[in-house]
Amino acid sequence: MKADNTNREKHIQKFANARLRYQFFVSVVCLIASISFWMLIKLSNDYTLSFNIPLKFVNVPDTRMITGTSDSIVQVTMQAQGYKLILLRYLDKSKPLLIDLSNGKKTLTPDEITSQVQLLPWVRSYSTFLGFVNEIHSIHPEQVSVKMNRVHCKSVPVRLSADITFAPQYLQFDPYLIKPSHVMVFGTRSMIDSIRFAQPELIKARNLSESVVRTVHLNANTLINKPFFLPSRIQVTIPVQKFTEENIEVPISLPGLVPGHTIKLFPDKAVVSCIVAMSDYIRLNPHLFTISAVLNRSDNMYHLMVTNAPEFVRNVKITPEKVEYLIIR
Repeated sequence: MKADNTNREKHIQKFANARLRYQFFVSVVCLIASISFWMLIKLSNDYTLSFNIPLKFVNVPDTRMITGTSDSIVQVTMQAQGYKLILLRYLDKSKPLLIDLSNGKKTLTPDEITSQVQLLPWVRSYSTFLGFVNEIHSIHPEQVSVKMNRVHCKSVPVRLSADITFAPQYLQFDPYLIKPSHVMVFGTRSMIDSIRFAQPELIKARNLSESVVRTVHLNANTLINKPFFLPSRIQVTIPVQKFTEENIEVPISLPGLVPGHTIKLFPDKAVVSCIVAMSDYIRLNPHLFTISAVLNRSDNMYHLMVTNAPEFVRNVKITPEKVEYLIIR
């Protein structure tokens, strides 16, 4: 009897839970439908929306460059149905408004052109492309002024700026190889007169153990009223090789001696230490070095210096730095 009552209670509870779930589902559907109908009604009404469109100027004369504009954006106010404005405001990405500078009213001076462009025709064409025909309410500004100056040019060398570290025993083998080593800079005369070289973006490299080739950009700043370089990219080769340290025993050369006298140095040879690239190691020879001795009266010893060394070695040091002597008559 108890078992029957328990089963009956379980069935009643299960039925009650199912009914509650059904009622909740129906409530949610009704709520979504209500919100949807409300939004459709609201979005079918007309609204006014303002948004900004960036301006991009095209067809600049070949011998001119833009040096100033009165505005870089145009604010457009539209009146249209809500759903269209939502699509325009949130879904469509704002593409620039292309302004053709081959047309428009121009004022000429020997070195400058000022072009006055009425924006309304361009905005209408732009809005028609987006599906808005008669919805434009107003624009600001209605006209944009563009200044174009005569372009001058000259050739300048490329100067690199680098932040490079090398792996142990590796160093830069030769100077940077820059192609091209000179570029043309374009701009107004006042712009290019102060430019002495072209400096590309900073080259960064860490723990180099082999030669690398990088393409770097010169025109980091593409804003209006800035000089620009052609070509805009250069190729930089950083030659890297493994180096080793070597010690070479070299005879000491004495200056002209007094006739009838012989000077004996103690020692008569010195050790030259240097680092050399592995590719040049076979070329290393004591005859490529010259050690000169100069008598210093303050300590009465000959002080040594390396007066000649091959170009392919670096960090040249000498041991000892000074030697004693004996005059033999």
